[in-house]
Amino acid sequence: MRVNDRSFFGELYNSRNVLQQLVAQQLILRYRRTALGYLWTLINPLLMMSVMAVVFSALFKTDLKTFAVFLFAGMIPWNFFNSVVTQSGSSFINNEGLIKKIYLPKVVFPLSIASALLIDSALSFLALFAIIIAIGGSLSWAVLFTPVAYVLLFFFALGIALIVSITTVFFRDLQHVILIAMQGLFFLTPILYQHDALVGRVGWVVGLNPVVPFIELFRAPLYLARLPSAEVVVQASLLAALAMAIGLLVFQRHQKKIVFRL
Repeated sequence: MRVNDRSFFGELYNSRNVLQQLVAQQLILRYRRTALGYLWTLINPLLMMSVMAVVFSALFKTDLKTFAVFLFAGMIPWNFFNSVVTQSGSSFINNEGLIKKIYLPKVVFPLSIASALLIDSALSFLALFAIIIAIGGSLSWAVLFTPVAYVLLFFFALGIALIVSITTVFFRDLQHVILIAMQGLFFLTPILYQHDALVGRVGWVVGLNPVVPFIELFRAPLYLARLPSAEVVVQASLLAALAMAIGLLVFQRHQKKIVFRL
């Protein structure tokens, strides 16, 4: 990145209170006027994963407890990544009025979405982790690696979100295309199946999926009760750094045009 990097990050730091307000707004408005309120953050993923665990364990004829742990360990990072990418697409469109009224660093909008979803995901993880323990999942010190996995996944998802959010301003159809693309990507991500079980061209295609290393970052501590391999950690780190570098570069080059395209 060239740029007035100082001014970019300086503006972001000076707007930290606005960022906090946007994150709080995301969290509060999502479940306002619901009977269970924020508990839906825990109930929604729990119910979805439980249904999927029962159905697919029956289809694959595997032990329900074992498959549930395997599935949960893959769905936790996928749900976070999927939500950040799909919701960031409309981050500027939904905040058009605010963007046109006052000057704010535009990056706070996709960043606030990613940050709010990170809090959601972390709380869901704690609930699901308790369930994994209850159904007989392995306990290991390796689970302490999970915060590192979240940091790497956060920056990878945010980098993609920056690209998607600013591109959607110029091409509104992208927000609908992204939904379809993410549905397809779900089946190319080893969440319901073992990556090692794939052979031939299918296994090669899935191997090109950049989300795969991030799934392994979570699956190794939660399902295999061990640290992820150094190769996987290096891959995830490089992908996160690359996504952020490209995302910031694209964002800084086009952010001044946003207000004219809304």
